[in-house]
Amino acid sequence: MRATLILFAMSAAFGQDVSRVFQLHHIDAEKDQYDFATLVRTISDTRQVSADVPQKTLSVRGTASQISIAEWLFTELDRQTVPDSVSQEFRVANNADDVVQLFFLPNTATIQDFQEVATTIRTIAEIRRVFAFSTPRALALRGTADQVAAAAFMIHELDQPAGAKKADSRVHQMIDTGNHGETVVRIFYLPYTSTIQQFQEVATLVRTIAEIRRVFTCNTPKALIVRGTADQMALVDWMVHELGKPVDPATLASQPYTMADDSFVRVFYVKNVPTVQAFQQVATQIRTASSIRRVFTYNATMAMAVRGTAAQLAIVDQMLQDRARQVASKE
Repeated sequence: MRATLILFAMSAAFGQDVSRVFQLHHIDAEKDQYDFATLVRTISDTRQVSADVPQKTLSVRGTASQISIAEWLFTELDRQTVPDSVSQEFRVANNADDVVQLFFLPNTATIQDFQEVATTIRTIAEIRRVFAFSTPRALALRGTADQVAAAAFMIHELDQPAGAKKADSRVHQMIDTGNHGETVVRIFYLPYTSTIQQFQEVATLVRTIAEIRRVFTCNTPKALIVRGTADQMALVDWMVHELGKPVDPATLASQPYTMADDSFVRVFYVKNVPTVQAFQQVATQIRTASSIRRVFTYNATMAMAVRGTAAQLAIVDQMLQDRARQVASKE
């Protein structure tokens, strides 16, 4: 194989480090060579990796297992034409649940889009070793089979052509290794948010009302990626679609959503507020008077999501009805 161009040292003794130099043929630009060196260092967990840009070589020193990972990465990435979807997985020797895989994301139009997907994968799937190789749009991952399967699910959903019709994903179930119950992964699309600011407002509202630690966004497709418990995911589903409904002028509030802890979530629509600032003042008054900590707003439709006890939501409902009567009496 061309991957074995130069062999500096190899010992028959078990566990002794070996050195190898790979001659690059298709990874040309200086930045790409350095990025590839960092990718190999990160994914193979090898400290001794260096790139000689003028000679277009990559020197690696490590264990036989580390060298085999580096060789696989080299074979998969130093080619004239890279795949347009996913590589075969590489199983690390002597560890059945240590998987390396490359995913190619040709539909991420910008580096920012590509990096957003990489950050999402790293955080939602809790994969420590993720490297985004920008020029070929290659995402290199190393984790458990469960983590890599979750990454494959998310990448398949997120790397779609610009004109593709997007629908909320199915549920992907992960293994509950942390005993927290946060095993459900799902992707929601919010086409009703016309600006990035509106999209981020909904993401913040969902994260806070549902008390979910892992909510991430990809701005271009308006994709909301969520990992949580089954109860949390059901609430997110309800909120995302409630906020996307056309607002009837006569509607003052949604029906209450009952949580497993006997709290309630309700979306109230504040009428006849002339400005966003005035809307935010109403939200502050509601938060203070009802002693509800979780009150968040969506400015586009003057929607206010509230989570609290039945008594607290009754206070909010009464305050908004009183306000509506006061406004009507002045007209």
